[in-house]
Amino acid sequence: MRKTHIFAAISILLLFGCNRWEDPEFVAPVYDGPAANKTIADIKAMHPSLGTGSQDSICRFDETFIVKAVVVSSDQGGNCYKYITVQDETGGIEISIDRSSLYNEYPVGQTVYINCAGLIVGDYHNKYQIGWKYNGSVGRIHPTALHRYISKDGMPDLDNPLVAKPIEIAGPDDLSGENVNCLVKINGCRFSSEAHGQPLASNDFTVDHPITVNGASVVVRTSNYANFRNTIVDATKEYCLYGILSIYNRDYQLTLRTKDDIQESVVQEESTLAELSFDENSFSTGGWTQYPDNQSWKYQSYSGSNFMYHANSSQQCDDWLISPEITIQDIGKALLYIDHQNNVGGSPASYYQVYYSTTYDGGAFSEADWTAFSPNLNYYPSSFGLSNALAIGNVGSNKFRIALRYHVDGTAAGTRWAVRKVKITR
Repeated sequence: MRKTHIFAAISILLLFGCNRWEDPEFVAPVYDGPAANKTIADIKAMHPSLGTGSQDSICRFDETFIVKAVVVSSDQGGNCYKYITVQDETGGIEISIDRSSLYNEYPVGQTVYINCAGLIVGDYHNKYQIGWKYNGSVGRIHPTALHRYISKDGMPDLDNPLVAKPIEIAGPDDLSGENVNCLVKINGCRFSSEAHGQPLASNDFTVDHPITVNGASVVVRTSNYANFRNTIVDATKEYCLYGILSIYNRDYQLTLRTKDDIQESVVQEESTLAELSFDENSFSTGGWTQYPDNQSWKYQSYSGSNFMYHANSSQQCDDWLISPEITIQDIGKALLYIDHQNNVGGSPASYYQVYYSTTYDGGAFSEADWTAFSPNLNYYPSSFGLSNALAIGNVGSNKFRIALRYHVDGTAAGTRWAVRKVKITR
């Protein structure tokens, strides 16, 4: 009987004891250290010899060198290994940390204060990094010492402008050292035709897939440890990609963070600056010409489409279809699209290219200067559709002509190339 009373008393104590224990109240981190007095640009300025593989101390141990920044990278997708990337209004920089799953503590949008005393700055093939000195390079900070250098302040804020409004890479001018290690957005980009149907990465090794947008070339580099590596590339689509802009020597790269960084292209409002199509009068009153005048380019109307086409050729040829003069008042960010059809199959894509000239006036073809767009056509659809945005900005004049060149060197057979429209937009 006494045992029964003892057990009852213990039960009551446990019941009330459990009720007294409550989950600790969550308190957002508050930074109470020295105020920020430096920027990421100030860190980079301490390493003037970019690309040499050297390292520099950021400051003296007794110096106050505090930077306020926002985390813009994430290793949640497995594609950012043992580092975080932070950004402020002056740029971004990578912090090497000897720990994985950093997104749990330093999620995107988290404000941090970085105490640079004891850290060094260097670069890996032109990409700035900070961390500890290790074997003559920038090494990873040990996780047990992180509290000395990185302090969180407040809750992650995805509405922070550095996160909510990434830097837009719209053309070659946006590929610069200032934008490396920053969160960027590349809208309207296409993967190379060689990547079509391929996964972003192998299960065994990292894979590079080139993309282009308005003449800018970037490599999407995806690790075999990324949990979205099996995402299949569709080279017929335009994508809107987000991620951290990186660099290796002179080659710009994009590091996707999670699968959410891969989206369908955002349709932007555009204005049509010029549109050239074809009809039965294209070679007369339409102003189109061809060189040489051997009638290799022919007009055809079929199934509601009017187009020029060049038949299959297994022999050497060099045939040009030349437009009338085009006038664009502001060529700045103008883009030229080709509405064409050509499933190149096994024939070299270099047979079909687009050129421009500011000196051709309808006279002697050989006396004019013709320049190939660079980059040129990289997608050859099997059905009609606007594709291959070519940057007009390099033309250098608001009056020019374009030419479609069918050039077969005789070593392999070309395929039938049909062109329905040329359109220039902004």
